[in-house]
Amino acid sequence: MPRLLPRLAALVVISAALHAAPAAAYPQWQLSTGNERCNQCHYAPAGGGLLTSYGRDAAGEDLAQFGGNGALLHGLGTLPPWLALGADLRGAFVAQGVQDPRGPTVAAFPMQADAEARVAIPDTGLSLSGTLGLRGQVRDPDVLVPVENYQPVSTSQLISREHYLMYQPEAIGSYLRLGRFFAPFGLRFAEHTLYIRRDLGFDQLRETYNLSAGVVRPGWELHVTLFAPDFIRQIGSDETGAAAYYEKRLGGGTAAFALQGRVAAAPGVTRFIGGAVGKAWVEPWRTLLFAEVDGVDLLFDDPSVSSRRQVVAAAGLTLMPAPWLMATLLGERNQIDVSFDDAWTAVDAFVNWFPYAHFELQAVGRLQHPTGGDDAKTFFFQVHYFL
Repeated sequence: MPRLLPRLAALVVISAALHAAPAAAYPQWQLSTGNERCNQCHYAPAGGGLLTSYGRDAAGEDLAQFGGNGALLHGLGTLPPWLALGADLRGAFVAQGVQDPRGPTVAAFPMQADAEARVAIPDTGLSLSGTLGLRGQVRDPDVLVPVENYQPVSTSQLISREHYLMYQPEAIGSYLRLGRFFAPFGLRFAEHTLYIRRDLGFDQLRETYNLSAGVVRPGWELHVTLFAPDFIRQIGSDETGAAAYYEKRLGGGTAAFALQGRVAAAPGVTRFIGGAVGKAWVEPWRTLLFAEVDGVDLLFDDPSVSSRRQVVAAAGLTLMPAPWLMATLLGERNQIDVSFDDAWTAVDAFVNWFPYAHFELQAVGRLQHPTGGDDAKTFFFQVHYFL
């Protein structure tokens, strides 16, 4: 343990030197690995964030091509059972072309450096979890205040985008969670630029303060969340409302179907979201099929502005010839107003490779087409390492 403390201190210093970005689970591993519940590998009831000991073992023994020790610091240190620590470090390269005569925009940057911790109070079912990092953005923060901010980036560099107190006596059963996090909703892909995240209130750094309650069972789960804006730092969503997500597992754990709803009131507009999520694992093809469709009604406070109906959807498949290699093809649609031909359509291709415990390489290609506009082409490559 004494040798472990300097390493952890160095980790916090590194985290304060880079940018923070959301960390999420990999929804492709639900069903395809034989695990029906996301909280089999994560402490959070709906997945994402710190891995449990079971999840760390799987990351080394089952989900890495060349194996390795998935434990903290590759097994160099041992923590008491009431304490869990970790970190996510990501570096990225992006090239984006939007028909600009000056050519594509190219950038290489540190994308994430989050230190993570969970402290459990023995024999009580109570735990406290949180992340800490230094946020930032590639573009000049003085040019435009980002949508997830009510203030310039320079005034809100050090952030804890997720922290919460949770009561959960057992992984199977009911829970209560209070703090800052994303309410369980949708497919929950890590890529925050997908329309089903970006345009439904789950974009980067838009976590709300929530009171969430739910039940997780082997064959189903239910999550209900009341949420409000970040009243401490004024970073993130400015919406207040409620969300619910119910998922039923089918076919002996090879498929899942979910219904979801969200009501969110922001200054000037209230939006009502209702949708469905589906997944199915086809073992002979080593393929996961998935889809999400959401209808959105926007009601504006100004009586002179008509209400608007929107449809946001995504569907695709992930081919997994081995657990450590994923090839995903995804189609997206954001019908901004169903009364008009005004929409964004996108096609995405992801390749994720997990060569060794704690390491991930990802390449992404994306083509977006706005109605009546020029196509946008994006290539993205990232290196991910977690402790």
